[in-house]
Amino acid sequence: MNQITKGLKEWEAPAFFYGWIIVFSSFLTLGVVFGVWYSYSVFILVVIKEFGWSTASASSIFSIFIMSQALAGMAAGYLQDRFGPRIVIPAGAMILSLALILTSRAQNLWQFQIFYGFLAGSGISLLGFASHSAFIPKWFERKRGLALGIAMSGIGFGMLLLVPLTEKLITLYGWRDAYIYLACISLFVIAPVNLVFTRRNPAAVNQHPDGDPPDNQQKGIEQKRSMIIIDKKWAAQDWDLRKAVYTKRFWCLTSAFFTISFAFQGTLLHAVSSMVDAGMNRDTAAYFFGIAGIAGSGGKILFGYLSDVLGRERSKSISDVVALVGILALMAAALIQGPTALLFAVFFGLGYGAAAPLIPAITADIFLGRHFGLIFAMIGIGGGIGGALGTYITGLLRDITGSYTVPFAVCCLSLVISSVLVWLSSPGKVRKMVSNSE
Repeated sequence: MNQITKGLKEWEAPAFFYGWIIVFSSFLTLGVVFGVWYSYSVFILVVIKEFGWSTASASSIFSIFIMSQALAGMAAGYLQDRFGPRIVIPAGAMILSLALILTSRAQNLWQFQIFYGFLAGSGISLLGFASHSAFIPKWFERKRGLALGIAMSGIGFGMLLLVPLTEKLITLYGWRDAYIYLACISLFVIAPVNLVFTRRNPAAVNQHPDGDPPDNQQKGIEQKRSMIIIDKKWAAQDWDLRKAVYTKRFWCLTSAFFTISFAFQGTLLHAVSSMVDAGMNRDTAAYFFGIAGIAGSGGKILFGYLSDVLGRERSKSISDVVALVGILALMAAALIQGPTALLFAVFFGLGYGAAAPLIPAITADIFLGRHFGLIFAMIGIGGGIGGALGTYITGLLRDITGSYTVPFAVCCLSLVISSVLVWLSSPGKVRKMVSNSE
């Protein structure tokens, strides 16, 4: 009996791959986190009315929020690499809950900017996109895009459930009590789930990525698809932040994250406001926003899977075209009464949803290693800056022009640029999924 056969006999496949528990925990956590995140799209209308702020001033709160979570993402990536999600995520839940309680007591703009913008943004950095992107890719290789897509689809369910729920809470109890309810949901759902279920990597439960055997026992195990290394010299590098920042790929990814966040955050924050401008009541606008969220869940799973099959670059371009159709439909809502809001919700949701699994999957294909969390968090700062500018500039242009036509056109252009930048980063020239039947 040769060594490989002996190794295969000794290794037994796990009855259940624990990575899917990680995906479920992440799904639930991200649902709550981004439900809180995008609930500001209904809070903004209420605080503008109560305090008499301009759209740009109210948008500045959310811009600070996005920028804060992006900058704090550096700490989140480092802490995930160092301590893992079982410690980092419950700590973030406590910070977020405290921030929401303080926001419920805010009396002026600067208090909103500190409590919600700075503190809540910092808490969410430990809970959100960059934090989960630091450890989920370590659990999967062959199914990385699919797993990220399923986990990130929780974002859409959070938008579907918590944004309309927040609108109801505001109507029934006022915006201050609504923030208290969100604080309780954040603390008593996120912290217990992650304390009990999450682990930092497969080795923590004596497993390997995808539930596969160890590398030296892999031969003889048939898989439909497998990851192959195209650029062996690049993949062999022990990438850390210092090395990464000297590469063109790093800056292409950072710029791609900037432009896609500019487009998506600018559109998302102002979607409800633009529909209200077009004559829709707030409840109905929040309902369509929720549909965009659930469509986003489908987009995350669909394009996460397609990126494993078609490649990251091609899937990103397809999803961007779909999102563009959605933004154009939202722009048309002010001119054409009819199904434009539904077209926006479905198409934009599908296309927007793709970013959550694709950006970390693309980055992992290029820079996966011991310091991946910190590298991705640094790239995420580009996304934070883009999102912060996108939300503020969209609101500012709305104040200047009196409509959302020009700002949404700028978002469309930004989205096209992001697609080009992903092609320039060329993750498929480093690692690529191939069919073993070919």
